[in-house]
Amino acid sequence: MATGKLSAPISSHWRELAETRCKDIGERLTPARLGAYAEMLAAEKALTAYELVALLGERQGKAIAPLTAYRHLAFLTRGGLVHRIESTQSYLPCDHPEHEHGGQYLLCSDCGRAEEVHSEHLESMLESVARQRGFKAAKTVVELNGVCEDCQSEHLAAKQQIQ
Repeated sequence: MATGKLSAPISSHWRELAETRCKDIGERLTPARLGAYAEMLAAEKALTAYELVALLGERQGKAIAPLTAYRHLAFLTRGGLVHRIESTQSYLPCDHPEHEHGGQYLLCSDCGRAEEVHSEHLESMLESVARQRGFKAAKTVVELNGVCEDCQSEHLAAKQQIQ
């Protein structure tokens, strides 16, 4: 069912960051691109392209081609507004798009939650290891797969109920 709005609500903070990033890379932030970004932010979890297709289609009340979602995601990734989670082929809004950085993520295998984290120490260590081996990294992505604190608490509570 269409909501009558082209996209999820987006705060002025995130809109301004998106506009600035687009100016920085010489690209236009069209209403459709902004709508896709707004849906990504509203989801509060990593989304696949097909999940984005469904959200946009539901919001707009019409079928959205997967290629359209992939183009939006490619644009948002180029602009540093979202990151691609390699292991799940999903996309997560960047917590701090105002500067470029490598990707470091905690991925919960139970609930699907993805959290962006940043460790300058880890980034520095990886750069040092690469430099020592004469390797020039084009991209750095660190994904830790496991179980988030909330799911661990649920497992513990369920285990205690059984006992």
